[in-house]
Amino acid sequence: MLEYIILGFLMYGGKSGYELKQRMTYSTSYFFDASFGSIYPALKRLEQKGLIVYRESVEGSKYKKVYQIQESGKVVFLNWLEKPIIFEKARQDHLVQIFFYEFLSKEKAIENLKMFVEEVGSVANQLNEQKEEATAKHSIYQFYYRYSTMLYGIDYYRFVTSWCNELIHKLETDPQTAQSECFRNI
Repeated sequence: MLEYIILGFLMYGGKSGYELKQRMTYSTSYFFDASFGSIYPALKRLEQKGLIVYRESVEGSKYKKVYQIQESGKVVFLNWLEKPIIFEKARQDHLVQIFFYEFLSKEKAIENLKMFVEEVGSVANQLNEQKEEATAKHSIYQFYYRYSTMLYGIDYYRFVTSWCNELIHKLETDPQTAQSECFRNI
């Protein structure tokens, strides 16, 4: 997937590895993110496949590789893009932990859930700020698909926060939601 994201960003014009990471951080990181340690090997693979090339430049005292998509890269990217969307169950690692929270004390589960809600809220606030900035500076119809994925992210984070808050409320108010018998026997 990372290689297609890189090709997609290069469809807009040449970018350095750093610029690709910045674009990803600002846009796709809410549903797909990658580190520099993943981006540079992916760029190397794309180059080896002949899908991109780079030119070297020096800006100030900084050496920089600017990657450009080749026609073959455009073909590969557009062929991938034209394929029907396949729904995949998303990895939601946070749910794995919550699934086993019956082994925690109720107090610790509530504490962890509240910290998680804060973290998700912070990310949601960043995305909301980006939405406000985007709507103030651009016509949403000019970038409608990208804007729509932003709305999806906002709704997703709103759902996660709401779901966690309901869970916290239930844990705080309903004595039936105690830790499991397994925990008591440990």
